[in-house]
Amino acid sequence: MGKPRVAFVGSGGAAKGVAHLGVLRALEELDVDVDIFIGASTGALIGGFYLQGYRADDMVDWFRPRFQRRSKKPRLPLRAFVGGPNGEQLRSPGYLASGVLSIDRLEKKLRELLPNNDFRNLHRSLLVSAADIDGRGRTVFGPGHRDDVPISEAVAASCAMPGLYRAYRIGSRYLVDGEIVRTLSIDLAVEAGADVIIVSNVYRPQVMRPGGRSLVHSGLLAVGRQTMNIVLSEKEKRGIDLIHRLYPHVQVLNVSAELGRYSFTSPLGVRPMLTRSYREALRILAAAKRRGVFDVASNVHTVGQA
Repeated sequence: MGKPRVAFVGSGGAAKGVAHLGVLRALEELDVDVDIFIGASTGALIGGFYLQGYRADDMVDWFRPRFQRRSKKPRLPLRAFVGGPNGEQLRSPGYLASGVLSIDRLEKKLRELLPNNDFRNLHRSLLVSAADIDGRGRTVFGPGHRDDVPISEAVAASCAMPGLYRAYRIGSRYLVDGEIVRTLSIDLAVEAGADVIIVSNVYRPQVMRPGGRSLVHSGLLAVGRQTMNIVLSEKEKRGIDLIHRLYPHVQVLNVSAELGRYSFTSPLGVRPMLTRSYREALRILAAAKRRGVFDVASNVHTVGQA
């Protein structure tokens, strides 16, 4: 038997999605190759670059001050995420009611920067999920699904967070953040033939110290964020349990570091998120490698967190 096929499943998480780079850095250090990359929102964005020669540190460079940058690769400027509507869009009835910002600017920048903008020409599999805002379920882009759409458009649609961004139109469908339908598309990894699935999930709830200050004193946003993290984490657990029951030969390694309230909008926020996710990933993935999980496909029989 050959080496197992390894899939990386990256959640969204907006700003916290930068934590995926810490997990990818750990994989690089352990010399584990990713055969299949599945993502929604930020996870899809990172996957589009990672499968085309960008390493984790190349993308970390996007968040460094200019004088600290090391990578020679073209960088995605953060201002690409802030695009206003054009005149025609402003004249469209209901435009602002469906989203304040336009994701078109990001799509254009991705089209300029991605070395290859065609799913069919990638040497490894990239799967991007988006959700139809009109209730027609999940749309998947990539091999075995819709692969005739440019990668830049699929990623832009998956990054269109409802309320903040207007839905992105592809054909006759209006698409938004793929995590609305399914938090983590682990099922796509199984469908694509993965033996080992590495889940990078940024929705781990904060755990407050006994006797410490409760989150109820931190304001409405903190409580709302914690509520969302609890709901999404529970959905993820149920999804992994289902994979365990249906596909006992598949190994799922769940990397979910506690990231706190850091944000990439602060230069001080990126480093702690990367450090926490990298350390948690290295702990889990190194233990799995010692057990031979990444060596021979026939050795892979159990599912669970290392």
